[in-house]
Amino acid sequence: MVVQDDIKDALNEGRGELVRVLAMNGALPTVVEESSGSDLLGSTTPTFRIETPDGTSVADRQTRSQVVDALELRSAEGCEAIREEIQAHDAWDV
Repeated sequence: MVVQDDIKDALNEGRGELVRVLAMNGALPTVVEESSGSDLLGSTTPTFRIETPDGTSVADRQTRSQVVDALELRSAEGCEAIREEIQAHDAWDV
């Protein structure tokens, strides 16, 4: 996946580059409604996907996990804030 390769490269460059690459590719984190996980303390966190506007997933599990960590996604509200940041980026052209 070309988009996934771009995302992996951006992860090494920092959060700003990651946001730019996601915006450039029209890829947004999305909460997967029917699933969630829990951390060691028992807190429930949603499961996320990285998708294009047509719903195509653009990252495998490992890359998605790295993106979630890099963007510090922990909640649906946090996901919405990141989505807005990506869509407000100059590189967004979807």
